[in-house]
Amino acid sequence: MPARRLPALALATVLLIACKAEPRVMQVEIAVEGMTCESCVQGITYELERLEGVRSVEVDLDGGKATVTYTEGAAEPAGIEEVIEKIGYEAEPGEAVAVDEG
Repeated sequence: MPARRLPALALATVLLIACKAEPRVMQVEIAVEGMTCESCVQGITYELERLEGVRSVEVDLDGGKATVTYTEGAAEPAGIEEVIEKIGYEAEPGEAVAVDEG
């Protein structure tokens, strides 16, 4: 008796479901130039927290940086950089790293 085979589409669907991973939580540190006061910090924080996929924002005035935690695929460093630059600051994202939620 010949072995039964799943139709190709059904097999592909099963594989997609089995391989679909949850999006990772990522963090990126962005160098920010042009901040001069606490109002700058508040403005950057407010605008970044409005982005879909952003989970948290920490802006360090003295260090000249913003640390942004986000959901991969829902937000990306280039989009975060664009928002910072759109409101009048220079921004340069560093390397994004996965965050261990455990």
